[in-house]
Parts: sequence; structure tokens; C-alpha cells
Amino acid sequence: MKYFLFLVFIVFFFIGKAQVGDEIRFVSHLIDKGHYSEAIFLIDNRLTGYNHSQQDSLLYYHGWANYALKNLEQSTQSLLRVSRKSPFFYKSHFFAGYNQIYLGDYGKAQQIFVQMDISEEPFLPLVNLEFAGIEMLKGNWALAGEKLDAINRTNPVLNEHITALKAISAKNGERRSKSPVLAGIMSGIVPGSGKIYAGKTGAGIASFVGNVGFGLITWENYNKRGLTNPKTLIFGSLFAVNYISNIYGSVLSVKVNENEYNKNVQNQILFQLHIPLRNFFN
Repeated sequence: MKYFLFLVFIVFFFIGKAQVGDEIRFVSHLIDKGHYSEAIFLIDNRLTGYNHSQQDSLLYYHGWANYALKNLEQSTQSLLRVSRKSPFFYKSHFFAGYNQIYLGDYGKAQQIFVQMDISEEPFLPLVNLEFAGIEMLKGNWALAGEKLDAINRTNPVLNEHITALKAISAKNGERRSKSPVLAGIMSGIVPGSGKIYAGKTGAGIASFVGNVGFGLITWENYNKRGLTNPKTLIFGSLFAVNYISNIYGSVLSVKVNENEYNKNVQNQILFQLHIPLRNFFN
């Protein structure tokens, strides 16, 4: 039924019987109801013949619909075209900047925020929060801390997120990252120790037992039957494979753990940068 009504409205628009204001209100209605693809389709086919204010509104809706669909590059392109005269300007450009933060293009995000030329309340603390978050994501923790300290904390909503970002920074400062190289060296000296270092105690013990077992069997066959004996060669090969895979596994375990930790921290920071925008503009 909803698709039938949607088709009716398309026909209604294209034969020109709807007023411009009605068209924009209908696009807004589609977005409010979560029909983002339909809204984008209508805007893509009707983005001409409007005055500047109306175009700004449609560009905002186009960007917002793409944002909801996670089409962040398309969202950014539309949101950045919203002019400064529009009531949607600040929301559009803040979310365009956040899109680029989420995509990992921190330089472009900073450029977007700088070009907004914000020098006073109420948006100055908000943009400074985004700048601080970018530095955290780039690994510049000290600089991020300075930027967080410089933000006016009179806004209780922002204050909550500043505190959360400071807590993330403090926790990160207390943590000591682990070295994949050290894990490999440790497992090369004492099989399994690198995995224990990585936090996988059970796997480390299993690696130690396996390596020692194959090593002892190989040594026994070598002493009794010589180097060229098939059993010596088989168990020696098993020992070598197990020994090398133990080193590789130790290195990989540390890398995986570090990547998971970094991804988790990144998601926490992104969350603390995103929610204030939603609270500010919704």
C-alpha cells in the first residue's frame, strides 16, 4: 500500500500539480517515516526550479537521508552544499565533519570544522570537542587532553562527554601495549610463552606441551635410530612445524588483541563525538 501511495505522489509531482512547499514537506515526511531511499529518489529528480532557501532544505534532506543509510560520502557532499544562510547550516556541516571522522579522513574533517569559522557560543565548545576527539583518534593523546581542558564546561551535556573522553584517555595512558615482536621472541625461546604474554594462557600451555612432546620424541628417535630414520624425520618435521606455528601464532595473537583494543577505543571515542551532535541538533 505504501508503495502505491508513493507512486501516486511521484506522478503528482511530475505533472506539476503540487506546490513547491508541499513537495519539500513530503520529502521531510518521508524522512521522518524512515523512507530514506524514496526521499533521495524524489530529490535527485526534483532538485531544480527552487530558490536558494528551498535548495538548501532539499540538500539537507538529501544529506540526512544518505547519512541514515550510511552513505557517508554522498551525505557529506550534500550537507556541505547547504549555505550559511540556511537554518540547517550548522547541523549539516557538523554532521559532514563527523562523517569524515567516522570514515577516518581526519584532515578533511578538521578542514570542514575550520571552514565553519566558529568563534563563539553555543557551537564553539562543540567544535572544540570534535577537534579533541580527532586528536585522540590520531593518537595525539597529550594534545587531545589540552584541547579538552580548554573547553568551556558550563554546558552539562557537553561536560558529560568531556568527562567520558578524559576517562578514555586516562585508561589508555595506564595501559601498556604489548609487542608482537617480543611475543615471537619469547615463543622462540620458550614455546608457548608468547601466547601466555598475549593473554592466551591455555593456548600457551598447549603449545609448550606440544613442542616439548614432539621435541622429546624426535630426540629419542634420533639417538636410537639416527637422523635419516623415517620416524626421526616425521617427528622432526612435526616439531619444526609446531615450533614455527607457535611463534607465528604468538605474534598474531598480540596483533589481534591490540587491534581489537584499538578498535574498541576508537568506537568509544566516536560514540562520545556523535551523541553530543544528536543532542545539540535534535
